[in-house]
Amino acid sequence: MTTSYQMKRLQYEEQNLEENSDQLPPNCSYKKTSNLTYVVQYIGEKGTPHEGAYIIVDVDLSGSNGSSGFPAEAPNITFRNGFQHVNVYPMGKLCMYLSNKETFTSGTTLLEIFSGINQVIHHPTFHDPANASILIQEGGKGYDEKMRDQAKKLSQPQFRVL
Repeated sequence: MTTSYQMKRLQYEEQNLEENSDQLPPNCSYKKTSNLTYVVQYIGEKGTPHEGAYIIVDVDLSGSNGSSGFPAEAPNITFRNGFQHVNVYPMGKLCMYLSNKETFTSGTTLLEIFSGINQVIHHPTFHDPANASILIQEGGKGYDEKMRDQAKKLSQPQFRVL
């Protein structure tokens, strides 16, 4: 159940996204799919191991198990299409301060969340991996090579949603 405060904040967030769309990364587009959900598409940045990949993320603001949800609670951020990354748990959940209930702050905007996801995709942190298994050499392949192989697959037209 959404409160009037939450509805006002969500209206503010939508207006903020529209008015400041030039502050989003140029490879980022989004679509509101319900009052509390967005689908966000990132196109892997040129010169990175993700170059050309359609990286699709669901951002759910409803909260968990009937809790208050955004902005009081961190959004649920889930990657689609089996996207593998050192900072994404194997089941697709993002591991970062923007999706962590202990470190999330209610002043965080959707603009910051969408930009932060892009930052994590293209500038991974390896010191505290959510998916350490992807770092293990399989057949001699390093992390960047695995990411390039994945990008080749995810750059196919059927993975584009926006």
